[in-house]
Amino acid sequence: MAQALDKVYRDKITVKEGRCYFFEKQTKGADLEYEIDHCRLDYLQQTVYSQADRLNGIEIKGTIWIEGNSYRTRPYNGKWSEWKSTELISGVHWVNRTGFHFEKRNGEFQFKPTPGIKNIRGTNGYISESKTKAIQKGEEAGIVIQESGSGKIVIQESR
Repeated sequence: MAQALDKVYRDKITVKEGRCYFFEKQTKGADLEYEIDHCRLDYLQQTVYSQADRLNGIEIKGTIWIEGNSYRTRPYNGKWSEWKSTELISGVHWVNRTGFHFEKRNGEFQFKPTPGIKNIRGTNGYISESKTKAIQKGEEAGIVIQESGSGKIVIQESR
């Protein structure tokens, strides 16, 4: 799953020193840049599957998104807002901005973007595969999404 997530998020969200950055297209005015502090992946896996799901080869399904402890925004090249706490914001706020619905069907993960993620684009911090390998070896600074042997999603950071 981690490899699949890296592919879907790679060109949309940049992670640097524990913070996530992305731009959200606005219908009027400049794009809005988000900075999320202590960003992390969160997910909700559905526990009830129908007989039709099983017959269609669906092994697991749910929703995954990126969230954090605090965030701030600014118009493109503008001034940052004050930091806002996310303690009172439900996960739905972030699902609608950074979420993907996922399912593992016949051994392969498939992702369907939520409507909000279609409005975000990444910064120029795209990470190539060669840089990903360098980060994993500790030769470059950055963050890589990985999957542990137990199937849990972990984020490896190298400084």
